[in-house]
Amino acid sequence: MYPELRDLLLRASMKNLESLYSAGVLEFSIYNRLKVLLSLSRNFNRLLDYIRSGEEGERERAVVALSGGVDSTASALISKRIFRVVGVTVYSPYIMEERDRSNISQLVEKLGITCKFIEVDLEDIKLGTLEGRFHPCGRCHKRIEESVLNYAREEGIKYVVYGDMLSTGNLSIVEEGDIVRINMPSFLSLTKNHSREILKTAGIEIKQRYTCPLLKIAHRYERNKRFTIQRILREVRAQVIDREEGLRNILEVLNQH
Repeated sequence: MYPELRDLLLRASMKNLESLYSAGVLEFSIYNRLKVLLSLSRNFNRLLDYIRSGEEGERERAVVALSGGVDSTASALISKRIFRVVGVTVYSPYIMEERDRSNISQLVEKLGITCKFIEVDLEDIKLGTLEGRFHPCGRCHKRIEESVLNYAREEGIKYVVYGDMLSTGNLSIVEEGDIVRINMPSFLSLTKNHSREILKTAGIEIKQRYTCPLLKIAHRYERNKRFTIQRILREVRAQVIDREEGLRNILEVLNQH
């Protein structure tokens, strides 16, 4: 990512953080720790050292939506410096194979956090995908987010962290009713390669496929492949993945039948 672009995004995150604190949405301890993270992220090596140093003192709970991918796992690791992390994995056999759940259980042990597995009903989305009525990602993403938010509310947890890379600036940390949502990679303007480097500090390496079982079904229709490719190109244009990774992901999509 161009340094000038990253600096612009970090300043936008800081402005939004200050605004939420001024409005009384954030407690001082949370505000201060997030501010430290933002300040350190201008020098990535200093950020790595800070994450490596581990958590300290009493911390408020936060839910981290944990898919087992690079971005959500890095978000959980970063969040441990600020919160007492509760991982939440929303699963369905249509989006997650049994080996994926097993991998997440192993990740949770390495991260030193608890994790709650929540099964979600995606039958209607699978049916619509099979019939070619729509691309599933938007509907699936929304339902997973709803499940995570509902769990947080039921447990009385105010903070929810996601591994979203594209919700930058004003969208990187937002108030959603009684919940404060932090899109951690976006908040810190991290690329996927940054997240991989962060995971190395905990001895974690994740090799992941781009597509899930449901997306493979969607790609039986060529128009859905085009939609997925546009999503990949959006990440390349935003410079959160490099062109080589974008090309690999596009070729994976094109080679599905």
